Amino acid sequence: MILFDLAKAELIRSNADRRHPFRYLSLATHGDYPELRTVVKRKTTPELDTVIFTDARSPKVEQIRKNNKVSILFYHPKKKLQVRINGEALLIEEGHVDYERYFEQIKNSASIKDYTTRFAPGKPMEEDAKVLFDDHVHFLAIQVIPHTMDILQLGTEKHKRSFYQLEEKVWNETKLTP
Repeated sequence: MILFDLAKAELIRSNADRRHPFRYLSLATHGDYPELRTVVKRKTTPELDTVIFTDARSPKVEQIRKNNKVSILFYHPKKKLQVRINGEALLIEEGHVDYERYFEQIKNSASIKDYTTRFAPGKPMEEDAKVLFDDHVHFLAIQVIPHTMDILQLGTEKHKRSFYQLEEKVWNETKLTP
């Protein structure tokens, strides 16, 4: 479980360190094609759930409504550590028990503007148009609940890789050829 412990420690450490490479991750959803984008991690829990914030009108939200199976990818270049997680995404919207707790984190910050654009993310704009804002906040959190993890650490002598499956709250390890 050495790889698992290393990955978990780095994921938790990235909660407090704004410069940690695991703060930015890739999120994959299902659209007409697989859809991949970089997002900002807001939190990883001790159970390894990962939380991100987004505009409720973004395409990833609609894709998750249709198919909540997602993948996330973290990479630490100095440690040459890659963590791939497959799991299910839970949309934390107004009315959800955790919504207010997450909304509090952005409510009085400069990032509130990220959720108040007049038009949804990804909508076409005229070339010289300015981004317009309104008073409505289009915020929600996405919680990724992990089911499996594939952890790879590259090394000069040898690489290490293991696959982990969560079964009845226990992570079971299968060592893999790197």
